[in-house]
Amino acid sequence: MKLKKLFYLAIAAFSFTLFVGLASQQPAMAKSATTPTSLRGAWHRTTTKSRYVMIIKKHSMTGWRYSKTLHKVVNKGYVKPSQLYVQKTKQGFYNIGLKQSDAVQTLKAGRYKGQKVIIEHLGFFDKTGTQQLWFRGK
Repeated sequence: MKLKKLFYLAIAAFSFTLFVGLASQQPAMAKSATTPTSLRGAWHRTTTKSRYVMIIKKHSMTGWRYSKTLHKVVNKGYVKPSQLYVQKTKQGFYNIGLKQSDAVQTLKAGRYKGQKVIIEHLGFFDKTGTQQLWFRGK
């Protein structure tokens, strides 16, 4: 009789620990960060000597600089889905770049003269910061 009660007690304890273990599991986390839909697409910025192109996809980001004087692509970079870092700031901007690195861009979607643009914030969020505009297309 005691053996039977001990057996039922052991089964009850095992089922309780199994239930608690399943109930307390963490929800599945995304393997890679997801960029906001307002920032996705191909964007460009032109200076007198270079043309910068940035393509933002759902889980990756590519960018390059085309030199007008050399007539070729000089710098090219790619951020893999496992390396992508996305965080929203208090000012409504998104920090997008490499995980565990200072290599991030501060971007925000907006409008300029009726065109959809990305506003890139450079510097700090006080009077010393400047902004650049990225336009749609390559």
